[in-house]
Amino acid sequence: MKGLFKSKPRTPADLVRHLRHLLPYAAPNSAIRTTKRLEKVCELRKVILEMRTVLYGDERLEPAEEACVKLTQEFFKEDTCYMLIASLPHLDPGVCNMNYLLVAGTRGCDIGM
Repeated sequence: MKGLFKSKPRTPADLVRHLRHLLPYAAPNSAIRTTKRLEKVCELRKVILEMRTVLYGDERLEPAEEACVKLTQEFFKEDTCYMLIASLPHLDPGVCNMNYLLVAGTRGCDIGM
């Protein structure tokens, strides 16, 4: 029944905004319950994976140039890159590797600015 009502895919700009919203949960904080923090970190991992799929594609889809450009523009619009790098010490190695691929992918896009 879960697959019956799938949410529509997020736009590249929505993905980056959601990433920006989740990054503060990466660092341990006594004001946030541990279970809530772990849920947010799990969601953060999913968002990073979605962003990586936009930039690199997957086994079914090739990356769309327009989506890469929009994601990259939004990624560098605010301090998202800095926030992502600053959160690395608080994330597990798998997420850190995805972050590396994400930053490398955005750096390789020609955004025409």
